[in-house]
Amino acid sequence: MNDASGQTPSPSESIRVAYVPRQGLLRLCVVNFLLGLMTLSIYRFWAKTNVRRHIWSCVHINGHPLEYTGRGSELLKGALIVFLILGLPIIGLLTVLTLAYGPEHPSIAAVQMLVFLLVALLWGAAVYRARRYQLSRTLWRGIRGALVGSATIYSLTYFGAMLARGASLGWSTPVMNFNLQQQMTGDMRFGDRPFMFQGRVAPLYPAYALCWALTLAAGIAALVIITLLFGGVLYDSLSSTFGPILVGDTGYDEQWGRSLAAPVIFVVFLYLFIAIAYPAIWSLYSARELALFANYTSFGSARFNLDATAPSLIGLSIGNMLIMLLTLGIGAPFVQQRLVRYLCDRMTIEGKVEIDSIRQSTAAVASTGEGLADAFDIGGM
Repeated sequence: MNDASGQTPSPSESIRVAYVPRQGLLRLCVVNFLLGLMTLSIYRFWAKTNVRRHIWSCVHINGHPLEYTGRGSELLKGALIVFLILGLPIIGLLTVLTLAYGPEHPSIAAVQMLVFLLVALLWGAAVYRARRYQLSRTLWRGIRGALVGSATIYSLTYFGAMLARGASLGWSTPVMNFNLQQQMTGDMRFGDRPFMFQGRVAPLYPAYALCWALTLAAGIAALVIITLLFGGVLYDSLSSTFGPILVGDTGYDEQWGRSLAAPVIFVVFLYLFIAIAYPAIWSLYSARELALFANYTSFGSARFNLDATAPSLIGLSIGNMLIMLLTLGIGAPFVQQRLVRYLCDRMTIEGKVEIDSIRQSTAAVASTGEGLADAFDIGGM
């Protein structure tokens, strides 16, 4: 394979990945937001495409940038197909049942449960098809990626993983994540060459057990603190403070203030636990899983390494959260950029690849985009 300059690379090359930032992402954020408002969010398909094209072009492999060739019209077409096949019939059925029997009829709840089950069954397919679309629209030196496996098999595996997690109180998570990653990576191709994923799941369990125990301890501690607050001086202070504010000075009584403070305290501590404590604890496992899965991945004789650590993931998450809060979501492309840059900056690849011998992929290229993934609001990075 020759590059754009006509130079023939050496038969075997080391692989270097770097993120080279470009200007223009802030302008994309503003334009996407304004056009999204003007088009009642229809422009989001083109917005997503433009952001990907920008971020992809910042990822350089051996000095050559990735190229994203997806189009907004493909994403729109995929979303319309899913809406016509799934969304419209479900909405129509629920509307007819509501008009015929009323909103409280058991048939409404039954249909809603079936819809929930259908979404759970199709979730894995949405993830798989989104990855397939992105790989087929990603080029490097003219060669595109591909995903050659079955979305149905992956979706059933994904659904089984969800059931197993619930039945095992989460203890099957390392095994199921390993199986899903092995299937996804094993189906990935660059040109006519496959990626490989080989390793053991056992090294994941010490980190998982630690995080599971810390989560249990943190949950118990949160309940104890809430209980102490309900019967302590701080609870009385909060009730006397929040009561008049929320119900007004007139007609306020102490009993009503105390009953009003209870849900306020509970919601505050629940939010703090979910938004801060839980991600901080599980960053230990996430870092271990990212590092191991990268190390288990190879392409030819090249093997990946990722320097993922819990503190760096916590810093990444806090920064992303602040960006989303301070920009009211308008700065979401910067969150995606930070994620990709984190992976590029911390990734190294050992070994060499015979790049010149790689040929173009012969896998079929779909003409539609990530319909299911967009319908389920599955992240596309």
